[in-house]
Amino acid sequence: MSQLSTHNINGHHHRHHHHRPQAHHHTLHKQLVCVYSESGKLDAVLMHRPGREIERLTPENKDILLFDNIPNIDETHQSHDAFADALRKENIQVFYVLNLLCEALEHSSQARAMLIDGTVDHSDLSNKEVSDALAQFLHSLTPAQLAHTVVEGLLCTEEELRNSGSLKSILLNARSSKNDFLIPPLPNLLFTRDSFSIIEKNVFIWHMAKPARRNEPLIMRVIFTFHTFHEHLSFRGIHIVDWETHTDSTATVEGGDVAYIGHGTLLIGNGERTNRAGVEGIERTGLFIRVIAIELPENRDYMHLDTVMSSVGRHSFICHSHLAQQLTVYTVQTPREEGAKTEWLSHGRDLRVALRHLLGDVELKFYDAADEATSIAEQHQCRDNMLCLGNQIVITYAGGDPINGVIHQMEHDIQRPCRVETFPPKGLIEGFGGAHCMTNALHRSDT
Repeated sequence: MSQLSTHNINGHHHRHHHHRPQAHHHTLHKQLVCVYSESGKLDAVLMHRPGREIERLTPENKDILLFDNIPNIDETHQSHDAFADALRKENIQVFYVLNLLCEALEHSSQARAMLIDGTVDHSDLSNKEVSDALAQFLHSLTPAQLAHTVVEGLLCTEEELRNSGSLKSILLNARSSKNDFLIPPLPNLLFTRDSFSIIEKNVFIWHMAKPARRNEPLIMRVIFTFHTFHEHLSFRGIHIVDWETHTDSTATVEGGDVAYIGHGTLLIGNGERTNRAGVEGIERTGLFIRVIAIELPENRDYMHLDTVMSSVGRHSFICHSHLAQQLTVYTVQTPREEGAKTEWLSHGRDLRVALRHLLGDVELKFYDAADEATSIAEQHQCRDNMLCLGNQIVITYAGGDPINGVIHQMEHDIQRPCRVETFPPKGLIEGFGGAHCMTNALHRSDT
């Protein structure tokens, strides 16, 4: 197993050594937060069970809030719960964002201050009086109320500001329309993959590309900075790499583009959400032996790498073959000389050929539907967005073509069959994301 050295943005290096957990009641049976691959045994995930923020979606705001259609919240809950239950049946622990956030806020006044300051700053209010009024209102809330308000949003209405006392008139006049949000809702928090990535013991808190999602990394920053104790989860030894403090403010990265395949090798998509500055910033952290970038079309249909390609096992991927010969593959590296520019070395536009060569694995397997029309349809249905539960075991949306579809092809592959678990897409697919998008690994081994 490779051992990544942790590296602060300011250049300090040190190396973590993993110790056997002490056998006392605080650490026994806890999952350590660490992720060593995309295909090893998955033991714990972070998810967000959607709530009122989904009900905030309207025909007028759904596009700016990045949803294709408006889900039925009852269907959303049924499908999401079915997904979480399927993971638990595989002995995977499921942790929820709101629970961890509430616990951090309950135990730390600094956590409250960080969340409130960041939320107010991101609200782009007109003047200091309004900003101060919103901050005062948020400080008056209980930890649970604060967590729900930041996730679900706060409308500029009499009803939602009824408990704001003398601050009400200031806040009601803060927006030109009474249907505007003082704090925008976060329906995309459903896709917990994107705002952070855990790579070995490093927790990368990303700077995201879309303004509608900028409070999501803030929530993760609060959780990972201040969540010091949990009954079933250990944050011991983690190192936070915070992209908000990165020297290049234009560098955007989203976790759906990030695939750490282990032993110091990172695959990363470069497209609509993760830009070249973001890829180069990751390479310059010095944390990786090799960074392999895959150039994606700047198109919502292919917004992240995991919409077209995701890990299935140690030597296999799902790959949308319609694009497989149109994606330029690069190795990205910065020479050691001071002031040197980062270099992008092309390895051609055939994704499968390039990865077999770069990973030194001529037997590398790529699964897809049996024909191009089915492949295109199922990619659009986010069925390629699979979550690997262990070697050759995945979960994805149910449905698709019963014979030519990717699920049938994977289950009946003669050389390397897979076990494919499924759950219903209704109420989830409207945000254009699948199983991989809706989870973020907290603990995964490299085998």
